[in-house]
Amino acid sequence: MAIANDIGYDAIFEFQLRGKVKSEDLVIGISGSGNSANVLNAIEFAKKEGALTAGLTGYDGGKLRKIADISVHVPVMSMQVTEDIHIIFDHLMMAIFYKKLCGKEHLKRAV
Repeated sequence: MAIANDIGYDAIFEFQLRGKVKSEDLVIGISGSGNSANVLNAIEFAKKEGALTAGLTGYDGGKLRKIADISVHVPVMSMQVTEDIHIIFDHLMMAIFYKKLCGKEHLKRAV
């Protein structure tokens, strides 16, 4: 909250990327509307630094859908449903990352 209080809420995610994001990184922005200024600022900064960007959006996708290198769009006009679907995407992505980065199978079939 110090970033939000001292610098501004619109910079809260961008500020955390400064000096850390590299061109080989993937930066994922999640915004139900696709128009959250703090998420857009972080994605725009990451792109300037050469990082690959992905955006998870709902509704019409907003600006995030247009500027992200990879767009995962849920064309649903309900924030609650959009967020629920994003949570499913988050869990699936973590299973993939866990397997690729740790070499462990997170998703197992029932016996």
